[in-house]
Amino acid sequence: MDNTFTVYLVRHGSTLLNSYNRMQGWIDSDLTEEGIEQAQQAADKLSDISFDRAFSSDLGRAVNTRNLITNQLQSNLKEAADLPEFWEVNFGFFEGLNSDDIWAGIAAPYGKHSQKDLMDIGGQEEVRNAMNKADPSHVAETYDQVIARLKAAFQQLRDHCEPGENILVISHGTLIRTMADYLGVDTTDNYPINGGVSQLSIDDDQAVFESYNQ
Repeated sequence: MDNTFTVYLVRHGSTLLNSYNRMQGWIDSDLTEEGIEQAQQAADKLSDISFDRAFSSDLGRAVNTRNLITNQLQSNLKEAADLPEFWEVNFGFFEGLNSDDIWAGIAAPYGKHSQKDLMDIGGQEEVRNAMNKADPSHVAETYDQVIARLKAAFQQLRDHCEPGENILVISHGTLIRTMADYLGVDTTDNYPINGGVSQLSIDDDQAVFESYNQ
C-alpha cells in the first residue's frame, strides 16, 4: 500500500523585520503589505490543488500567511492547526540584530566575511554550528538540534495525515533551507523566497523534495 501524502511547503510572507534585514528566528513581526501580497501570490500558485489539511508554525507571521492562503483558496479543510515543530531556527543572542553585521562577525574567526563564505566551507551544518559557537548565550540551535526538530515535525505530519492527502504547511526560510539541505537538495545561493513553494512527498520511511523554492 502506498502511504505517501504530498506537502506543499511555503515560506511566510515578508515582515517588518525582514524589511530591515534583521535576524528573525523565534522573535516575530507583522506581515508587511508586500508580505500579504506574497501570501496571495502563493495562493494563486496553489489554486489547482485541493488541500485536505493546513498547518503552520504558531509564530504569527506563519499563522497569518496560512490564513490568507486558505481563505483565498476556500479549501474545505479537514483540519487547520499550529505545529510548533515548524518554528524558525533559534538565532539566540543574535535575534533582532542586523543580519549582515552578525554574519560578518561570526565568519571573522574563519578568515571569512559572510554566511555564504561559511556555506562554502561546510554547508548548512557549518553555518548553524558556527552561529552556536559564536552565540554568547549558547542558545542558537546547532545543526543537529534543528534536524532533530525537523524529524519530530515530519512525525507530527505522519500522525495527522492520511495517504493521498494534499497538505499545506507554512514555515520559515532558514528551517526550510536546512530541511532541504538535510534531504540532499543543493541550496547554494538559493534561500527560500517569501511566499516561495516547495513540494515534498512523505511516507512512513522518508521525505523527498520534488521541487524547491518555486
